[in-house]
Amino acid sequence: MKAALLPLAAALSLAPLAQGAETAAHGCDHPALNLAPYAWKQKGPTAEATMPGAYVKAAFRGSATVGLIVDGATNRGCPATSMPVVEFSVDNGPYQVVPLTRTDGTYTLPLGERLTTAEPHRVEVYFRAADLTQDRWTSSRTHLQIAGLALDADGTLLPWPKCRKRAIGFGDSITEGVGGDGLFTSWQSLAVNNARATWLPIVCAALDCEYGQLGSGGLGMVRALNLPPLPQVWDHYDASTSRLTGGRLLPEPDYVFCALGTNDYEKDITADYTNWLAAVRKACPDARVFCVVPPLGVHREEVRAAVGGRRKAGDVQVHLIDTAPLQDGFRGGAKPTRLAFDGAHPTVFGQALLASLIAVEAQKVLDQGARP
Repeated sequence: MKAALLPLAAALSLAPLAQGAETAAHGCDHPALNLAPYAWKQKGPTAEATMPGAYVKAAFRGSATVGLIVDGATNRGCPATSMPVVEFSVDNGPYQVVPLTRTDGTYTLPLGERLTTAEPHRVEVYFRAADLTQDRWTSSRTHLQIAGLALDADGTLLPWPKCRKRAIGFGDSITEGVGGDGLFTSWQSLAVNNARATWLPIVCAALDCEYGQLGSGGLGMVRALNLPPLPQVWDHYDASTSRLTGGRLLPEPDYVFCALGTNDYEKDITADYTNWLAAVRKACPDARVFCVVPPLGVHREEVRAAVGGRRKAGDVQVHLIDTAPLQDGFRGGAKPTRLAFDGAHPTVFGQALLASLIAVEAQKVLDQGARP
């Protein structure tokens, strides 16, 4: 279901939490905050996300208000139509969508007010969308940088019950959530993009995972479109900051998902895919790696060959997930279909079907244990 943009979104992003209210900041380094793993580049109390899909979740008590502390200076130079979009839910209420507007420094985006102080509350915030064309990889203009949550002075954060497993997922505009809520027409019309309602969050919910969602439009295994190809970016938060520690991805994910290939038209991706799998194995020695054939069916045999090569070499923790049963629901952008407004980018229904297929196939693998 498409989340409605708040009628007063711009006013909300400029409003104080409450007139005269004394608040306290709880930085991103607070142990009770649940930040999406692998998605946030953290430095002390601040955290910066390059790609949509990053989330922060928290529980608290003793505060009538809650707000997200945003560093708007990160977005200086960003056109208004390209600014990051966030969405949030308080106490399991409907998601509210807010396009950010301020670039004049740090400010607090109100998320909830007039809450009962005697009862515990919970809040979830997602980086929903941003404009790919503003040099996403080399500039912070469309990144989301936060400095934690603001609560009333007497408010305290409570432990958040984290999922048992961790996952990291790589993909292109399909994984980014482009065109999920309507026909995608331009990177400056962000209302139809919805990173939360994509296959990866649904799969990770089914597998009980906290997850890092790293989908970016145009991303390929070989082709360099708006970003360098995956082998050059998977181990970095952005162009200047590595995601690895001593060559390892820490903490190690239980599962690695990759759903790339659609943008690699007219290219053979077998060798690059195979080499990338070898690099991932060095950084994640024990992780299950699931290689998903793009829903358009592009490069199916090359993905299969890369997986087969790794397994033949003894790496039986690498697995193929074929999406062939859904391929007829897409037309490669030729015309609208029942699963895609533009024939390529799945609707929320299309994403749910894709997620269901991937989750079922992944669970089959997990049920088999370590057997090849």
